[in-house]
Amino acid sequence: MKKEITTKDLLALNELMTFENWMATKMKNYEEMASEKQLQKMFGEMAQIHLENHSKLLDYLKTNTEEGGKK
Repeated sequence: MKKEITTKDLLALNELMTFENWMATKMKNYEEMASEKQLQKMFGEMAQIHLENHSKLLDYLKTNTEEGGKK
């Protein structure tokens, strides 16, 4: 069942998605810079979690909005 998403909701989703994408990018960079395997693994796992969070938010948005928005 679709839920009506308000402008306030869209702004919050945009902020969350931007944060998750930014954190994934940052963690990926840290993974590449780390010299210890354990740190590389940890940063890689953290990047993956943030990418998954971003994907879930995007899926929620796609599921609960009509294409093109309301007129």
